[in-house]
Amino acid sequence: MIVNQIEWVSKEAQEALLFVGDGEYECVAFSHPCHFDKGYALIEPVLAFSAQGIMLSQETKVSITRKGEFFAHEVVGILSGFNPTIISVGNIRIELEDALPGGIKQNDIVQFYCGRLDVIR
Repeated sequence: MIVNQIEWVSKEAQEALLFVGDGEYECVAFSHPCHFDKGYALIEPVLAFSAQGIMLSQETKVSITRKGEFFAHEVVGILSGFNPTIISVGNIRIELEDALPGGIKQNDIVQFYCGRLDVIR
């Protein structure tokens, strides 16, 4: 996951929107304090806050779509085979703070809506 663009909310407060992508998919995540530069490779997954509607997806193609001007996203991704709280959309990795509903297993395609994505560091 590469920081493609930085849009400062407040440089003094070190708050920024990071446009994070892998060349095919992109999301926008909040960062505070932001100490990143354009081109920086993020190692840790972004964190999804206020995830709602987590369920098995009928979709077969992964996607991540920004909703509105700020942080909300609709996500269709693959549940990690290694970590049951990580959803992958291409090389973008999203960690859920909420437990998954029963019946969802590794490598399933799931979908959800989240109110915000954050870069944790």
